[in-house]
Amino acid sequence: MKTRRYIGMVVSGILIVVILLIFTDPWSTLRNDGKRLILHQPGAVDRIVLTDSYDSTSLVLKEGRWWLFGAEEANQVAVENLLFAASKLQINSIQNEQLKLDDKGRKIQFFSGKRQVLNYELFTNAGAYLIRPEGSSNTFYVSVSGYTGLELANIFSTSSNHYRQHLLIDLLPSEISLIGIELGRGEAFRFAQDSLGNVTCMPSDEVTVIPSSEPDELAIRLLLSYFTAIRYERPSGIMREELLGRLGEQGRMARLHVESFRGEKHTLEVYPYFPSPGDQPDMFRALVLYNDEPEALVVNYIYLDVLMRDLSHYF
Repeated sequence: MKTRRYIGMVVSGILIVVILLIFTDPWSTLRNDGKRLILHQPGAVDRIVLTDSYDSTSLVLKEGRWWLFGAEEANQVAVENLLFAASKLQINSIQNEQLKLDDKGRKIQFFSGKRQVLNYELFTNAGAYLIRPEGSSNTFYVSVSGYTGLELANIFSTSSNHYRQHLLIDLLPSEISLIGIELGRGEAFRFAQDSLGNVTCMPSDEVTVIPSSEPDELAIRLLLSYFTAIRYERPSGIMREELLGRLGEQGRMARLHVESFRGEKHTLEVYPYFPSPGDQPDMFRALVLYNDEPEALVVNYIYLDVLMRDLSHYF
């Protein structure tokens, strides 16, 4: 009898739980918010707007190509990466408590024609990412399915420079951890920045001597700002082996290296650009070997000149 009574109690308990699940459905909120968080039909999107406290970017699809503000052709890969990440978001956990977030967030809107498809805010918190769908009181920790280490702050950038074509480097001053400068005329030095923004100058070889005078903080801060939106004009058609065989390292004007706190590394080896054999070097353009790319790029000298100053400029 006791066994029957025990079995009856267990069965009754299970029935009660099932009834509660059917009528209360505690996961309905999660499912509903999930529908307002994941982009299910990225191919139907023809306009994307990203906004934060400092920047606002609009991406418009016209005749199968994405355009920045509808006027300048965008970097198609950057937009495709954004749409891919938006369609592969996964909810890792729900956050109901109030958090002191690292930023004020950015608003991300997707449109199909005049209809708004999705609208949510993206936040960062201690290296993790949270999303709050429009009209929801819940905030969710998210990642991209299969790409847990992906930097969503970069993928969902509000900076228009991020979506421009031919972008080589786009780092804010606060993102830079190291700048190395080796000049063809002999000096080699580097600037290291810590997480508090303190910058130290050091020699990179045994020949360069750091001046004993006080560093010029403004000049150093300006240097840090020059790595925002460095672009190239076009591939030169000159391969790395050909350029090195013709000029060698002795003909190099400078080697510039920059690293970010999140692990990005960019190296620019700068050479004079001769438009045709026998010509004088172009005054407005240079050739750049970028990282390990096999072909030299033509870069406007305005981006490079400010990066190739003597050590004395910073003291």
